Amino acid sequence: MKIVQVGAIITGIVITLGVLLVVPEFLRPSPTQPILLSFSVTNEQNLPNWCHDLSTVLSKYDVKAAVFVIGKVAERHPDCVNGFSSGVDIGSESYDYVSLPSISDYATQLEEVQNGKLAVDKAGNLDSKLFKAPYGATDANIYSLLSRSNILADFSYNEQYNKYYDGKFIKFDLVTYNGSKYYTGFFRHVPADKPVLVNFDNSTPVSQIDEFISEFKSKNFRFVSATELTSMDLTIHGANRT
Repeated sequence: MKIVQVGAIITGIVITLGVLLVVPEFLRPSPTQPILLSFSVTNEQNLPNWCHDLSTVLSKYDVKAAVFVIGKVAERHPDCVNGFSSGVDIGSESYDYVSLPSISDYATQLEEVQNGKLAVDKAGNLDSKLFKAPYGATDANIYSLLSRSNILADFSYNEQYNKYYDGKFIKFDLVTYNGSKYYTGFFRHVPADKPVLVNFDNSTPVSQIDEFISEFKSKNFRFVSATELTSMDLTIHGANRT
């Protein structure tokens, strides 16, 4: 075999190897799948330290998220509402954290939702338009309750979120996981055609959340706020100033 032919073969092999090394980078999907971290503060366990530490972790990684606080906790621990950066949406989760369908009277249901929002708004000097039902439990009254409470987005469910548009609530698909039960590697295999919602509550150590976010930052996800996901302004700061 002539030297020229040998050189051509070697050159071809080098080029092929180079392509094989580079192509996987191009075949990796772009980081477009949105992930929303959701944190529920439903009792006074570990407060106020848990909220302070969570805020520090989210700021350290520059991560957007949503934090849901029940009304009576917001009253006693306002830092769990006003201690987060502007990239973190604040929502309400009723006043007493009671299952709404367990309340037989509509007026009492409405009071539970409205008082929860009012307490959160007052604690944070804001107008929160984001809601999550306690225990994910709702009934046929839910959309009436939310619209009468001036709430525009509902994250009560595992397979959908709902936002108010053109006079009614519209369903949008998502997939929901309990963040304390999965390792980050699991999320590499979730469906890529839906937003991902990962839930935590204040029973989860913030150190565990820190590790979770640290690993996630290297994965193929982009963190979004509820405002960004819904394309609606769900946390209006300074709304209660006089």
